[in-house]
Amino acid sequence: MMTLSCRHSVVLVSLVAATACSRHASGQPDPQDPIASIGVSELPIASLAGGDALLFPVGSIVFGEGVSELALRRGDLLDRATAVLDSVLVRDARAVTWHDQEAIRRALRRAPGLGTVDPTRLPTGFLLARKVEVVPDPLWSSLRALAALTGARMAVIPVAVKLDGREGAVGASYVIAIVDARLGQMAWRGRVVGPSSATAEAALLAAAAAAVPSGIR
Repeated sequence: MMTLSCRHSVVLVSLVAATACSRHASGQPDPQDPIASIGVSELPIASLAGGDALLFPVGSIVFGEGVSELALRRGDLLDRATAVLDSVLVRDARAVTWHDQEAIRRALRRAPGLGTVDPTRLPTGFLLARKVEVVPDPLWSSLRALAALTGARMAVIPVAVKLDGREGAVGASYVIAIVDARLGQMAWRGRVVGPSSATAEAALLAAAAAAVPSGIR
């Protein structure tokens, strides 16, 4: 049986593949592309400073046509995307107390009744939709429960990461949403883009580094 996270990846890849077939004559991405149509921005770290935030793993990974061969390494690169983003945020955005997936699991072990909440399998793909204001259940109920356990008010959710470009010049972009876990409302959403790099791993690290404003580091 296909897992929930796999179904999200399949839907996301299908959306990107469908929109890639209808490019503007200028070569610009179609505005219907669920990733490219989201505005580029750094994370609003200053608005999170002094508080606790849930930090979730990257939900899905998508590959552009020029780097389609990287899809053979999908699992490894998805794990890498999560690891480098977590590392950069913990290192460079120290004004925020981050609760990453390991911290969330530790909190869940102290509350066995919530053991069914898996931070790696939350249904977050809908956060790529053109307009999202309110977060419905089951995501909101999971966020609310985790916020109560950890004391966090906000949830930082890397919904997807896209690798594009070509061999030797790979670019990465993260789509990240910030949700008010207590109110169930979208607080912010943006696309973090890094410079082209020689490898996919380097591209992910460059994009993660671009998430934190230079004045915060």
